[in-house]
Amino acid sequence: MADVKVPLALVAAMVAQVIAGTWYFAEQSHKIDVLVEKLAILDEVVLTLEADNQALITFATYTENKWAEAYSEDLTYVRTFGTKPAQEN
Repeated sequence: MADVKVPLALVAAMVAQVIAGTWYFAEQSHKIDVLVEKLAILDEVVLTLEADNQALITFATYTENKWAEAYSEDLTYVRTFGTKPAQEN
């Protein structure tokens, strides 16, 4: 085994492959880290929009219930959120 000669080109090719593989996996790891950060930001945005949407629905329900009588006179308006019947005088 002491007389085994390995061509310099083979050693250089193996070193180049190890360096390229290390660089590739480091780049993939960086991409994953960036995507995880973006996902966390988008998750916050979705939760904020969900809360804003719920607040808007609450406001629409309140408004439609408060003005139920006025909405009942408008035949073109369809109440979506309000559930309180219009008060009859």
